Amino acid sequence: MSKVLQEESHTQGILHMNLDNDRSRKRNWGLLVTGIVGGTLVVLYAVATPFITPALRKICLPFVPATSTQIENVLKMLQYRSGSLVDIGSGDGRIVIAAAKEGFKAVGYELNPWLVWYSRYRAWREGMHHNAKFYISDLWKVSFSQYTNVVVFGVPQMMPQLEKKLEEELDHNARVVACRFPFPHWMPDHTTGEGIDLVWAYDSKAFKGSEKTCSETLQKMHPL
Repeated sequence: MSKVLQEESHTQGILHMNLDNDRSRKRNWGLLVTGIVGGTLVVLYAVATPFITPALRKICLPFVPATSTQIENVLKMLQYRSGSLVDIGSGDGRIVIAAAKEGFKAVGYELNPWLVWYSRYRAWREGMHHNAKFYISDLWKVSFSQYTNVVVFGVPQMMPQLEKKLEEELDHNARVVACRFPFPHWMPDHTTGEGIDLVWAYDSKAFKGSEKTCSETLQKMHPL
């Protein structure tokens, strides 16, 4: 009788141990799954935020990759020119890298850090990292006075403000190339392409001269 009780007690102890092990195993799996889900959400948030944030800004400049035809048209508008070049909102860097291949000292400013890091990788992979540089920066906090060639893939909401900024900062020998949307007040010196691939080129000596002429005309019409 005593031996039977001991065996039953031993069996119950084993059962309790198995149950405890099952509970512990389930708890560990639960913690692991929770950790994986939580880590995945953190990674997704970190990756998605730089792409979503621009849509929440007052002036949204979304990332839309340039087409091969747009790149060809931009380079056509830069023929026979040299010196420094800046791409405002450089995205994945394809314009900057293409310009670097044509001999420009090219720089891209982009607010999305993931796109900047990817652009730097592309420039390195294509052997253009010495002539193609990328920086994480807000375009409104950068001075473009040092550049003689400017490329911008803008949106209508930003063009008037950017137009004024470039008028104030650029030298008289600069050229501005606009893609997708033209500047509202400048008259283009050259255009090429059609549809979404249409590109406008503006020489600063023209829009700075027109600004001066307009100012002088107003002064003559309304002398102090």
